Amino acid sequence: MPDASRQRIFVVGLGATTCLGPDLETTWDALLAGRSGIRRHDSLGRDAFLQDVAGMVDGLEPDGGTGDRNVSRLSARFILLALKSAREAWADVGPMKAGAEGGDSFDRSRVALAVGSAFGGVDFLQAQQERMKRRADLSVSPFLVPGLLINQAAGQIAQNLHLHGPSVAPSNACATGGHALILGAMALRAGDADLALCGASESAFTPAIVNGFATMGALFPGKPGDRAEADASRASRPFSADRDGFVMSEGAAMLVLATESAVERLGLRPRAELLGYAMNTDGYHMAMPHQDRIAACLRAALKNAGLEPSDVDYYNAHGTSTALNDRVETAALKEVFGSHVRELPVSSIKGALGHGLGAAAAIEAVACAKALLDQKIPPTINYRPDPELDLDYVPDQARSATLRTVMSASFGFGGTNNVLVFGRAE
Repeated sequence: MPDASRQRIFVVGLGATTCLGPDLETTWDALLAGRSGIRRHDSLGRDAFLQDVAGMVDGLEPDGGTGDRNVSRLSARFILLALKSAREAWADVGPMKAGAEGGDSFDRSRVALAVGSAFGGVDFLQAQQERMKRRADLSVSPFLVPGLLINQAAGQIAQNLHLHGPSVAPSNACATGGHALILGAMALRAGDADLALCGASESAFTPAIVNGFATMGALFPGKPGDRAEADASRASRPFSADRDGFVMSEGAAMLVLATESAVERLGLRPRAELLGYAMNTDGYHMAMPHQDRIAACLRAALKNAGLEPSDVDYYNAHGTSTALNDRVETAALKEVFGSHVRELPVSSIKGALGHGLGAAAAIEAVACAKALLDQKIPPTINYRPDPELDLDYVPDQARSATLRTVMSASFGFGGTNNVLVFGRAE
């Protein structure tokens, strides 16, 4: 039996549902084309919401595409989004070698799940509170409590795909998706699983959440005369001179990880390799990032991957489009990468997708795997040069490149950070 702690870990399945499209290929094609999924939404009426510019998923099935009536009763969009992207990622794994008796060739109790969210089913809670008030009736849906729970996404995925391994549901603010991947990789390295379905999902469009981000000054405010006034798709502009806060969005992304021995035994096709990762905590502030701790996390991920800074060919940025985050992240990159930073392409897909909160890091991890597969870097759209931020942000147009190693980083409120390092599947 191979030593699991020393085995390589591969990405063998990918799925995503975003405001750019219902599946990964549609999303990826739109990213490369420089399109935006951000627009104004009538459902975010200004009588209740301080901002109506957002990235929302159109045409989401009430059962997440499962055909299971009980799923629609849960009525929490983060669960539906998680199910949709998980089913796509699991299908993307493709056929596995048949078992000795013609049945499953893998042990379903050795498929781990690590599926998180920052806010869980707050939209379901909001709807039920409005129902109570409207009907002057204290009763609520019997599905409310299950639908609120963050671990319900993993639970529904496990039911739908018949997976029975260890399951965790991280909630690490905007870093959640990256933490989920790392926890899945840890389960593989610990020998507790052969495969791990990992990712995150988010849909938190309630007045309290949207207005909370707005009043703390993190959300794009939409001031008169702003270039997004006539075209809302210009609202999210990472690293741009006129960046003015993030644009909130929803979505989900999932990756299936597998040990090297599982890849060989089951005849799986790797899409990328997870070379290394790191997590740390700022211990500094409830919402503001800390340059030194971010730099430390970047260095730790490089060390874990056995790489030098000059080995990284592309950096997928957290890049939220807030004045502080983009400045701090740029400074941390200069600190860690030194002279190589001048040759390092850096882009943020949040210009096109907005900020998916807990789902963002998982969506960006999927984008990194696609970048390695297609040897293309998605652009930072809506970019206007800022003299203080002087890196190569891959402005507005996708770029072909020789990519062997890519890095993705995410930082969340509460000072929670993670960094993922992916390589081409050799």
